[in-house]
Amino acid sequence: MAITARGAWEAVKRHFREMDRDIQKEAFSAVGIGDMSGDVFGNGMLLSPQTKLIAAFDHRDIFIDPDPDPKTSFAERERMFKLERSSWQDYDPSIISKGGGIFSRAAKSIKLSAEACAMLGLTQEETTPNELMRAILKAPADLLWFGGIGTYIRAPQENNAEAGDRANDSIRITASDLRVKVV
Repeated sequence: MAITARGAWEAVKRHFREMDRDIQKEAFSAVGIGDMSGDVFGNGMLLSPQTKLIAAFDHRDIFIDPDPDPKTSFAERERMFKLERSSWQDYDPSIISKGGGIFSRAAKSIKLSAEACAMLGLTQEETTPNELMRAILKAPADLLWFGGIGTYIRAPQENNAEAGDRANDSIRITASDLRVKVV
């Protein structure tokens, strides 16, 4: 059975309602896996104009926006969704909040701003792409939205081999590492 972005979004809204939050009217932070050209990720990041996407990654790039304006960033995500085969590199860097940026996963190391470190809860300003993606998965955000392919979270009693996705062994975290409110 295929899960659609809209179907998953209904579950997300239900979980937030249980916390007395209306994510259609109240801004909330999100991190995720995917890009705006992806059906699940792209559609999901357009289901509420209140979404503050603070970090995401796909197979090419890592996107960081420590304090996005919901209205401006929503319009930019919508523009990118309409582009054919967009990537995070297509995101207008002039609207990314102070300390944010778009970084290649192929980089040997990434220098982060104080704002990005604070948002992700990191103490070191220079990190590897894999360490940065792990920090995104562990970020203190309201929502973790999966729209990309891969197994990025495993049960604490499992090992990486049991997760069955060797390509993401160096990024994967355990469920107990999560600091989001809704997955």
